[in-house]
Amino acid sequence: MQEILNKIFTWTKQQAFENIISTYQNKWHCIVNFTYFAMFNRHILEKTNEEYIEAMKQANFILPDGIALKLFLQKHNIKISENLNGTDFTPYLLKNLNWKVHIGFYTVYDEKIWKKPEDAEKVEKYIQENFNPAKIFKFVSHYSHRGEDFDFKRYQESLDWRYDFKIFLVGLWTPFQEIWINKNLDFFKKNWILVMNVGGLFDFWVGFEKRAPKLIRKLNWEWAWRLLQNPKKNWQKVKDSVKLLKYLIK
Repeated sequence: MQEILNKIFTWTKQQAFENIISTYQNKWHCIVNFTYFAMFNRHILEKTNEEYIEAMKQANFILPDGIALKLFLQKHNIKISENLNGTDFTPYLLKNLNWKVHIGFYTVYDEKIWKKPEDAEKVEKYIQENFNPAKIFKFVSHYSHRGEDFDFKRYQESLDWRYDFKIFLVGLWTPFQEIWINKNLDFFKKNWILVMNVGGLFDFWVGFEKRAPKLIRKLNWEWAWRLLQNPKKNWQKVKDSVKLLKYLIK
């Protein structure tokens, strides 16, 4: 666990941006993961998923998300400057790039929760209107076989080497997205790609999920807002977060 704790970024949003860009320019690849306490506890502290643990070890950056994780880290004498969740930080990074950028993204659909394949077009439109990339690559597959049918050849052929940055956003949800990236790490390194595992970010971009009002976010009560908005999806996450109490008591 300590190796992963050491990778959690403790500085500000601007410093995270600068460090990620610098790492990418020096190594010509970079893997950025986000973590919140529910996932951290379930898969790392309780050691239920060795593949996820290995994927987190291989990441270049782990950005902290949520008040529960902040409190847990404080018990380990780790103080973070800002909440660097993917919903806020990813747009911040994309908007502050001053280079020609190729943005690829991978999302899924599932009729059981009313997600449709055409939602990927909404994501593409959002990216084009808000971040003005030089080129976009989109890929969408069914949730039941996410990752299995990804067309690496088509993605590789779409990459234009005239562009300074190649960013790939993966919205397959934790822990699957981190494991999938780690299994295909050689591909992303070989093709000079900055990968960001963004979880449910696309749901907010297409309106499937709604952000909490700024005041609620400022008070660190967004988890409660999401639970009320979508209890079926978020109840397990809240239950896992409650386990923080035993660490605080210790």
